[in-house]
Amino acid sequence: MNKRLVFALASACILTLALTASAEQSAPDPGATISAGKTAFEASCKTCHGLDRPLSKVKTAEEWDVTVTRMIKNGAKVNDEQKGQIIAYLAAKDTFGTKCSVCHGTDRPLGKAKTAADWLATVTKMAGKKPGHLSNAEIAAVAAYLALERPAK
Repeated sequence: MNKRLVFALASACILTLALTASAEQSAPDPGATISAGKTAFEASCKTCHGLDRPLSKVKTAEEWDVTVTRMIKNGAKVNDEQKGQIIAYLAAKDTFGTKCSVCHGTDRPLGKAKTAADWLATVTKMAGKKPGHLSNAEIAAVAAYLALERPAK
């Protein structure tokens, strides 16, 4: 084989691996995002009202964006990063509540305590029982939410 062709193929492979590794490193950690979102939610939202009120609502991420934007306009001290984290936390809560309850009650998983890895394995297994019901991002978000709410003891 031509040395230039071998060099070009090797270079392409190395570049592909580097880009893949870079993309994986820059992907946000859903666990960290959702945990930070819960912290920001509890700290900022309770200054004006109880937390039960917003936690009793069920909305999509887009609907939570509208609500959080309105709260910021009303004086909530939340920066752009915290806004995204709060929306991620509330959307994960609602994805869990609406999508997981299609097959079973939410009290069943909320009665368990597992590590983040075990929650991810459980949610992935459950999602496999109803293909297409949860996206990969939703699986990760629900698992992160459950790991936050029901951590292993």
